[in-house]
Amino acid sequence: MFESLVRNFSPGKPLKTGFGRSLSRPLRAEALEQRMLFAVTPLGALPSDTGEFLLGKVAVTPVLFESNGQVDNQTQNWTVEEIDAVLAKVTEGVGWWSDLLDTLGTVHDLEFIIDDTFAKTPFSTPYEPIDRPSTDFTLYAGGFLVDQGQGGATSLEEAVYGFNHAQREKLGSDWSFTIFIVDSSDDADGLFAAGGNFAAAFAYAGGLFVVTPSTRPASTIAHEMGHIFWARDEYPGASTWTDQRGYYDTQNTNAADNPTPGFQQEISIMRGGVPLNDAYTGLVSPEATLAMVGWQDSDGDGIFDVADVPLSMQATGYFDAENAIYQFRGEASAVPLINANSSGNQSDITLNRISEVQYRLDGGDWIAALTPNLQTVSFDLSIPIGAPFTTIEWRVIDVSSGVVSPSLVGKNVGPAVPMTGFTGVTYYDENENGLRDATEMVLPETDVYLTRNDGTPLYFGAFAASEFSNGAIATASLPYDLAAVSEIFDPQVFVQNSGVLPDAKTFQFYDALRGRWVERWDANTAFETQLQEDVGSLTVRVYGAQQSSYARIEAFNASGDLIGRVTSEELDAGEQTDLRIERPEGDIQRILVYGYAGSSVLIDRVEYGFNPEVKTDALGVWQIPFLPSGEYLAEFQSAEVIYSFGGTAQVLNVDHGEFQVHAVAAQRISSPQHNVVLAEDVNEDGGVSAVDALVVINDLNRYSARVLTWDDPTTFMVDVNNDGAVSALDALIVINSLAEIPSGSGEWINSWSGSSKNHEGVPSTEVTSEAEIENSPAGGFSVLGWAESADSDRARESVDSPNADRDEEQLYGPVAVWKLQQGWKHHYFAANWLMRNH
Repeated sequence: MFESLVRNFSPGKPLKTGFGRSLSRPLRAEALEQRMLFAVTPLGALPSDTGEFLLGKVAVTPVLFESNGQVDNQTQNWTVEEIDAVLAKVTEGVGWWSDLLDTLGTVHDLEFIIDDTFAKTPFSTPYEPIDRPSTDFTLYAGGFLVDQGQGGATSLEEAVYGFNHAQREKLGSDWSFTIFIVDSSDDADGLFAAGGNFAAAFAYAGGLFVVTPSTRPASTIAHEMGHIFWARDEYPGASTWTDQRGYYDTQNTNAADNPTPGFQQEISIMRGGVPLNDAYTGLVSPEATLAMVGWQDSDGDGIFDVADVPLSMQATGYFDAENAIYQFRGEASAVPLINANSSGNQSDITLNRISEVQYRLDGGDWIAALTPNLQTVSFDLSIPIGAPFTTIEWRVIDVSSGVVSPSLVGKNVGPAVPMTGFTGVTYYDENENGLRDATEMVLPETDVYLTRNDGTPLYFGAFAASEFSNGAIATASLPYDLAAVSEIFDPQVFVQNSGVLPDAKTFQFYDALRGRWVERWDANTAFETQLQEDVGSLTVRVYGAQQSSYARIEAFNASGDLIGRVTSEELDAGEQTDLRIERPEGDIQRILVYGYAGSSVLIDRVEYGFNPEVKTDALGVWQIPFLPSGEYLAEFQSAEVIYSFGGTAQVLNVDHGEFQVHAVAAQRISSPQHNVVLAEDVNEDGGVSAVDALVVINDLNRYSARVLTWDDPTTFMVDVNNDGAVSALDALIVINSLAEIPSGSGEWINSWSGSSKNHEGVPSTEVTSEAEIENSPAGGFSVLGWAESADSDRARESVDSPNADRDEEQLYGPVAVWKLQQGWKHHYFAANWLMRNH
């Protein structure tokens, strides 16, 4: 009937025992061989988190001890009947909690998987446990743990956690604990020998173990199992009413010493004697008692608070109308409630799962598009949709609990996007009606720049240890403040060379007691960043300070409330990760960063605030999440130079109470590299000549065919057809226009000189076979050689070379071969125009 939580097992004072009687109850155990095993630790749990809240699947391992007389005289011997009887009590005792849960009308299930391996074959020990004081359990339990491969542990506690975690993985459960059972069937009083802290059963809380004589009733098993999941004793002389524990850090208000006027202690499984027995018989216990094991439903919806947390889905989708397929891709995850336990690791853990990715059309029934049944999942879905629809909604759901994610809503002509922050889509409003129509294209790679509504920049920045000189950081002139939060050390933050990371600096504090700099941040000394304004996200670059390091960020609002927490994956010594914490409400004002679960981390960079510059994605969608509600100014610039958003900032609103996808329309404009007066006049000399074609050709040879950008290097009007790109087609348009010039305006010489011709007039000195043209790149061309000038000496002069007699004649002669791809055919064109003005 006792419970103690003492690190390294230094037993506390003995507590009084309560007695209960065993009752016949339905058994709720699942045979091992009937289970399909999934060895996955719950999301957020460490190997030492083996009993944080009492839901899901619990592995129970009874270990029986048989003395062999090598040290102590053998006074007890297990019989088959005794083993079966004690297993029945274990099954009944743990099953009491399942039966109790069934009376509460919740969505939850509780299963126990009892591994009877070490009960059917008791572990041989040289000690007779019942004849020894209770504190000698370390002898026989330790021997068993060494035999199970846990001999390398630094403490018995660590060894038990290692064994329990191994059992969790073996049995495919969420939690796991051990019951050490000593044979007391032939003992006079069924109690341990005098001199120890405990006379009968006791437990070590938080997923560790129970030690009990075999003759204790099933109600004792139920009581001790309450301790495994953090419940406290409530009888006189045990835990006090001010004690707190459990996932919600619940106060032990049903304790016997509660001084509140009018307090009447309720019967409870965590009391002793008759009240315990009555609670066991009546399947009841107080709300405070049940809250300690995780059974608290604050909003009365049948879902305990530990599971009543919306799932997360970050995804985008759009409807491919041409192929009648909806494309939806992203990732989803269960989200743990922040663990407020004042004991244990304080790991944020959830058992929720992504059972299904669902969608529905126009408010109809939900349809499962994917059934992963995982706690985290990435997906890329293509869903055929033949029927007409206007609106599509997407969500993920945990089918067992009914917990869902916020829905993502899309249209047949608009994308589905996360409903957070500043979000929208850019498109070309071809019909200029101000609405996004199905045939109107989106504009990917559009630059979006956001400011406050008065035009001032958003609060955004970063700082790194490498930017500071060694010594104390003076933050008076900085837009943030730094501190070492500790009960021992001075709060001043310093920068010094790292002793772990080569050629690097880290943020550190000073240990005046030992006269040294310390760069390892842990739960005793946290790195604090205080911001001047609220933000929605921060990213901290951290490093493992030793093997099995975990970094944690806690976020607080302006009122000092803990509003968010994230924990890194396990880090090796020196291993780097960027740990990010986010809040859609944009209300983070302060963070603490430290090593979690007994580890420490190094820190050298912090990024905070809202990145005001983003680009739209392939769907034309932009998103700047985690902004506070309010009005903002947004400027847009299309990646394509033929689309404009008007050139002035637009006033857009962010409202967390009413999410909106902003549809921002662009209009068609002329390309800045297009001559709007005379399109073929590429060099803007007022006329059209072969030089204009040559300018395009030379531009393409220098910069290649391309879509024009706002910083394109060309200075000529090479976008002849005004499509926002430069290609061989632009040169061809100029050449075709030249072919239409009246003959009186000049002489066309359409011939080659000085070489034979083998392919439609192409000189063999430059193109020797049709294959040479065939192998030229589609959409490309080459200047192939020289053209004959029309001067008096008939000299050969290379086109685009300084040898041309441009002082005597105007030489226009681009000799070009290019291949244009149209449909399924390749068309070739070879030409040499030499025009001489008369």
